[in-house]
Amino acid sequence: MGTLNSVENKNTFSHLYRIAEHFEVKVENSNDTSTIRLDNHKAKGFISTYQLFQGLSVLVYNITFQSDFQLNLELLKGGQYYFCYNVKGRFFHRFSNQKKTDKILHNHNMFVTSGVETSAQVIYPANIKHEIVIIIVDLQLLEKQNIRNAKGMCTKIKEMFSTIYIDKNIDSYYKHIGNIDPETEKYAQVVCENNNANIEGGLLTEAAVINMFASQIKSYKKYSSRNNTKSLISKEMLFKITNLEAYVIENFQSSLTMVTLSKKLGITPKKLQDGINHLYGYKWGVFVFKLRMKHAKHLFDTTDLNVTEVRELAGIHSASHFSIIFKKEYGILPSQYKIKKI
Repeated sequence: MGTLNSVENKNTFSHLYRIAEHFEVKVENSNDTSTIRLDNHKAKGFISTYQLFQGLSVLVYNITFQSDFQLNLELLKGGQYYFCYNVKGRFFHRFSNQKKTDKILHNHNMFVTSGVETSAQVIYPANIKHEIVIIIVDLQLLEKQNIRNAKGMCTKIKEMFSTIYIDKNIDSYYKHIGNIDPETEKYAQVVCENNNANIEGGLLTEAAVINMFASQIKSYKKYSSRNNTKSLISKEMLFKITNLEAYVIENFQSSLTMVTLSKKLGITPKKLQDGINHLYGYKWGVFVFKLRMKHAKHLFDTTDLNVTEVRELAGIHSASHFSIIFKKEYGILPSQYKIKKI
């Protein structure tokens, strides 16, 4: 296992340089973005960090480690606020005085902050694709920014932590691991995949970060609300249900039924439907429809396939039906969308 000892620094670029030194790679700098790229026996992928404005920066992992990677981070008193979302993979987190190590699964939110000098241990398992977005907030700097998004974020964070210790000067640390939250994924995934430093890429990423943060706050409010309906299905099973997306997409051209998929998961069709409804707010048929449209759009965005090829891969047999439902979902015909992306 590779181990890196580091100290919390209000300059996230400094933290990236420590990681680069550990993996013996150079840091690429462009505008307010720094990136390290690896394609060797240690890891494959990239880690990047950038600052949206003073007091708010983002750290992105899109990488596979060849051996377990352990990060030991010394946290400072009155340190920063970390809003983490795990898009893909899994990792483990533990404070030094915490006996239990928490497993952070696919589609999990994790919020961390510290009011005392302590340390945290994070372990990224080997041979797993890690896609993680961490929004890092320095509240003292954020409060000074005369920017609407900054002021809005500052207010939301204060509201969120007011019942914990932020306004009470209580020396402590705090970690919140929410329910499985697939809604935030669509924003965090954009942040993870967009490694484009140009103006268009920067604006796209900034919008995705702001939307990701808003979605995380919404998820937290839902979690902490007294009216929050708790699922009777365990987090582990909800995690398995979120992973159904990949299986369903791979088998669009096969006969997909709740019965076959529930057998695959080892639960009843009713529990599978309850889990899908809890996670996505859809019935089974709508869930599959949304996945077909999402996959079709993804293929248009990332490949040179024509409309017929995309339709077939999305498991839709009728060309006219595909045009109707794609336009209903995205407000544009697939043929027009294809031309627009060229």
